[in-house]
Amino acid sequence: MRIGLFGGSFNPPHAGHIHASDIALKYLGLDAVWWLVSPGNPLKPKAGLPDSDTRSSWCRDIVKNPRIVISTIERDLKTTRTYDTVTALQKNFPHTDFIWFAGTDIAYEFSRWYKWQALAQTIPFAFVGRPTNHGVVRHSPFHQLNNLTHHNLSKGGNVPLEKGHIYWIFAEPLNPLSSTMLRNNRENICHSLPKAVE
Repeated sequence: MRIGLFGGSFNPPHAGHIHASDIALKYLGLDAVWWLVSPGNPLKPKAGLPDSDTRSSWCRDIVKNPRIVISTIERDLKTTRTYDTVTALQKNFPHTDFIWFAGTDIAYEFSRWYKWQALAQTIPFAFVGRPTNHGVVRHSPFHQLNNLTHHNLSKGGNVPLEKGHIYWIFAEPLNPLSSTMLRNNRENICHSLPKAVE
């Protein structure tokens, strides 16, 4: 099996997540994508974060593709950091080829992740184009590491899912949606509503 791992808070999930998953399925020749609904991102505040069951339910409400699987396995594994999750999954599923994928905005901040240099040598990565600052690929932490092979994918295929390979996918339209944007819009709408009359 070839499985794409798509981790996040999914607070809330949205069409951009589906867009990135569809691109990963197509360009990386995956059998399935697992949305790993995080118990809590160590780099983000947990205040106000709905529990993982609630967020998983939101994900299931919007996902129609049977090849996109909603998972709370990080909660079961008791992991919150990607390095720990990946090593646990590789141990528990030794005959599965995994690749971690995300938007290019994540590539730019990757050096903040726990054991990021070791992680880049543990599992292949793919990054789907996002409306980010110019030069995000060239200035990403991945270009500071030796022994990584970079590929720019212009079409789908059965690419090798081997550690040390980084795939960049810019051949599809960019989706600007983000969970932060949706949360901010929701808060702005709530603040603009008239107060109830007591």
